[in-house]
Amino acid sequence: MYDVCQWATAMLAIAFTALLLITGQRFTEYRLQYQVRTPIVALATLPP
Repeated sequence: MYDVCQWATAMLAIAFTALLLITGQRFTEYRLQYQVRTPIVALATLPP
C-alpha cells in the first residue's frame, strides 16, 4: 500500500511539473507575441 502511495505522489508531481512547463512556455510565447518591447540598445544608450 505504501508503494502505491509513493507512486501516485510521484505521478502527481510529474504531471504538475509538466503542466507548469507547458503553461510557462505558452505564457512566454504569448507575451513575446503581443507585447512591444523596447530594444536593449535603446535602453543602453543615453539620449542626445
